[in-house]
Amino acid sequence: MRRYTLSFIVLILAIGIPFLLINPSEKNAMSGDERVTKEMLIDTLDQAIQIAEVNHYKPIEDINQMYRGAIKGALASLGDTYTYYVLRREHQRAVENLYNAEFGGLGVQIYPDHRGFIKISKPIPNTPAARANLQAGDYITKVNGQRIHISEKTGMTLPDVVDLLRGRLGTDVTITVQRKFIDPFDVTLTRGKIPINSVKSTMLDGKIGYIRITGFIGSRRTEGTEEDFNNALEAHKSAGMKALILDLRDNHGGLLNAAYHIADAFIDEGIIVSTKGRKSEFNEEYPATSNLLCPSEIPLIVLVNEYSASASEIVAGAIKDTRRGILVGQKTYGKGVVQKRYELLDNASMSLTISTYFTLNGTSINEVGISPHVSITDEVPDEIEGVMLRKMDASDTFRDFVTKWIDDNYTQPGEIPKDFSLLEAELPKLQQMLEEERIHVSLKWLRQRAEQLFNFHVGIEQIVDLAHDRQLQEAIRIIHDNEVEKYLNPPLAETESPSTTHANTPVEPEATTEE
Repeated sequence: MRRYTLSFIVLILAIGIPFLLINPSEKNAMSGDERVTKEMLIDTLDQAIQIAEVNHYKPIEDINQMYRGAIKGALASLGDTYTYYVLRREHQRAVENLYNAEFGGLGVQIYPDHRGFIKISKPIPNTPAARANLQAGDYITKVNGQRIHISEKTGMTLPDVVDLLRGRLGTDVTITVQRKFIDPFDVTLTRGKIPINSVKSTMLDGKIGYIRITGFIGSRRTEGTEEDFNNALEAHKSAGMKALILDLRDNHGGLLNAAYHIADAFIDEGIIVSTKGRKSEFNEEYPATSNLLCPSEIPLIVLVNEYSASASEIVAGAIKDTRRGILVGQKTYGKGVVQKRYELLDNASMSLTISTYFTLNGTSINEVGISPHVSITDEVPDEIEGVMLRKMDASDTFRDFVTKWIDDNYTQPGEIPKDFSLLEAELPKLQQMLEEERIHVSLKWLRQRAEQLFNFHVGIEQIVDLAHDRQLQEAIRIIHDNEVEKYLNPPLAETESPSTTHANTPVEPEATTEE
């Protein structure tokens, strides 16, 4: 069985030569009687760019951008959302974040405060940053002597800062740190291997294990999602787990192989997923192995929503088709196609759709999605409130208020405020400021959004939100009431087709970290 891996090859477009063409000079004709050749079109692109360079009313600073735009347009003409040109920096991030599941760096989560200065929200344990005693709330004002400030004036962006902090393993980087009540100081750190964590877990009351997978990453089985999942599962089993909730909500997908191995932890026979493309080399089958990591007697509930897509749908579909567990939440996104990443000559890459995948029962869920056994939505704002919340997100007032409050409420060096209730008391003031901008948001939703932002900025990791998460509440109730079997074996009249339902409308992440 071939594995789905990153391919570092150059894409070459092969154009078939019509058998009846006689004139050798016309061997690349592409449009019938017009005799337009591939060479002619390439020359025409050069001509159009040269004309624009000479005559456009504004100076063209980077001609290469026009050629990149042409590549984007060529791929867009295929009408495939998932086939697109990937810029060099984005390609490098994909190699690190998706395939390697690690990078060379310092190990800090960062964000810009209300003035555009870079602040640490959390040093990651067992990393160079943590060993150097960097703290939540510290500002990074310089990197290797270069001043750091995000603004239109400087032209610096958050990805630019990430580029400065990341680098080859073993190389040194000197950062200037500003800590409240203390004079600025320099710290020289050696970049280490920073793993990217895509799995979060905890044990809920009643010995219910909870594992959330945010993405399927890591092309090596000993690292990435599979290793982190196996460790979390083993820890839950050792602690006496009696049931498991696997949370795949808001999981946009990732590597097919990683998803296959997660599904294989629950299933011991059959074909978990298969793929079929125009070329036979992309036709593959991924069979279940006999090694069950999660015993079949452990009741299993999978949480899904409309943002569960691609690789997460492979896992959800396999579990549903084999009746290994039940799905709770909302119908999934419906992305049933597979992409392969091809590296290009300019060190950028392209994502190309190469095949369609099918669930164990031979069903394609593309643009269809997977229906849950128990349909339940989390509480959402009404239409008007939703519009106002989007306006709030687009305004700087909300983010600036929270980050300024945090900055103003340090009590002593390293003592970043962690008590949200103190900020909560100030929210009516924020509400009034928003109303002056004609943004009318209820305190209920303002509080929920503010707490999420506060937690991230002060380094609080909230794995579950039992107070507001209705889907998780329902999954816990089903387990406590021993109803999993009821949904797996409903009366005959209530049964439905295995994986599919009605057509799904596609829908399409702010916290940026050095990760």
